[in-house]
Amino acid sequence: METLIDNINDEDFKGKTLFTYTFVFKNMNKEQKDFVIAQFDDWSWAMGLHIAELKVSLDDEQTKFIFKSPKTFEDKDDKDWNENDIENNILTKLIGKEQFVPSFQFSECGVDELKISFFDDKGKEYEVKVDKFSSLIQKK
Repeated sequence: METLIDNINDEDFKGKTLFTYTFVFKNMNKEQKDFVIAQFDDWSWAMGLHIAELKVSLDDEQTKFIFKSPKTFEDKDDKDWNENDIENNILTKLIGKEQFVPSFQFSECGVDELKISFFDDKGKEYEVKVDKFSSLIQKK
């Protein structure tokens, strides 16, 4: 496993509980991987995904991006989001117009065409739908 972002010892994360999230991409090529790495880097700041650590593991069939963030995850409809959610619920940074997942549709290498799963901090799996607003659909 390769570490791509290592801010875990930064002052910003001291004393904070970190939650672990995972994106799994099926059959990702190098160009797609490089695009997603660049997106994680762009979204690593505090008002984005607030990434303390990002690791990637690659095998023949799937690429896993595992990251830690102090932002919590609560699966709720956008109509129910409040100010606290906007600031602290990582879901509000993952989906919605101009957020992390919708940015995949602008890759010129077909990231939006890949089968993508997201795992929350409790290990629940969600299917990732990429479009203008995008969505996470919990798998049964």
